[in-house]
Amino acid sequence: MDPTTLISAILVAIGLLGADTLIYSGSLIVDVAPPPKIDGLSIDQATLEVTFEERLNEIVSTSSVVRPPEVRPSSDQGVGMALAQAAGVRNVALALEDSIGYRPDRLRLALYTEGGKLHGLVSGYSHYAKEFRTIMTPDKDETVVQFVHRCALWGASELVPYSTTLYLLEQHAADKDFTDAVALSEHVQAMLPPLPHSPDRALFENIAGLVALFKNDQKAAYDAFDAAMRSDPANPVPFLNAAFTDVQSDNDQRALDRMEQLIRLAPPANPTLLATAYMTAGAALISLKDYKRADQMLARAADIDPTSATVFGLWSEEKALAGDKAEAARLMQNAMVQTATFENYAEVAALYFHLAWGDNQPVTRSQFANPTTLTFH
Repeated sequence: MDPTTLISAILVAIGLLGADTLIYSGSLIVDVAPPPKIDGLSIDQATLEVTFEERLNEIVSTSSVVRPPEVRPSSDQGVGMALAQAAGVRNVALALEDSIGYRPDRLRLALYTEGGKLHGLVSGYSHYAKEFRTIMTPDKDETVVQFVHRCALWGASELVPYSTTLYLLEQHAADKDFTDAVALSEHVQAMLPPLPHSPDRALFENIAGLVALFKNDQKAAYDAFDAAMRSDPANPVPFLNAAFTDVQSDNDQRALDRMEQLIRLAPPANPTLLATAYMTAGAALISLKDYKRADQMLARAADIDPTSATVFGLWSEEKALAGDKAEAARLMQNAMVQTATFENYAEVAALYFHLAWGDNQPVTRSQFANPTTLTFH
């Protein structure tokens, strides 16, 4: 390549690399090495890549108020890098990326054999933990697909520990075995600096409160949500969950006061969270037998989030208590229709549990949930 062409390619690449940085900022780049040739291992490159990436996508797609990274294969390198590679100046482009501060999170899986046994080297770079790597081996009777999924889960725990913790919470909502979720949460919190205010720590303290609710331990739930509110007073989620726990604990006036204050002073910009605030206030008013105001709160929640099955389900309960059986039936029918839509976020208690407006009710699971066929970021 003559010097003029080389210089032109580098100059164009610099501009395009800057564009790539904006487009792919926050992405998670995944690289999967070709599988080794070994007797009994029948998985090709394409299947291996899909298997690894599908589990990563499943984890980062867990419904959350925190925006997850976009998973993209290393082959999706951007226009700037593609041009640099075609011009034979890929190393220059990499140096330029480093100089402009572009270093996306990366995850790599390499299967290999040693002593006739299959191993998986999972490595990468995370802006949380910097460089990381581990070598994993299949468990007894574990299929290759199951092993690759487990490798992806470990890699995700290093790269996106919050999404991974939420994923584990949802995966074990039925059996209530939150051992892995709690261990990961505690591991991440131990690495955080002991600052009085920490938005990152608040996220995991809030999860601890959800785990406590699953165990029907309302005191532990209060303690966890209070800690999360102190760690990040700007995050409305633990305030919503604390009010949920108030209703569960028959502290209905306190729940109402919390939600009215939140709505008045710091209404969540996210419509789902704002609707949850009105809905929780409505549940407290039902318990206080103020059906007129409860009706107003729930109507407002439905206006804000007209696809929430939980809102319409609770509104149906309020109408039945107020003696309007026909409207209660209509609202419940609407709730059933809305079960095909997004319901709530994984860090919000109202996704998992029923708002217990009755006195002395145990924690019970909500009949509504996010649809399993769709994922939302």
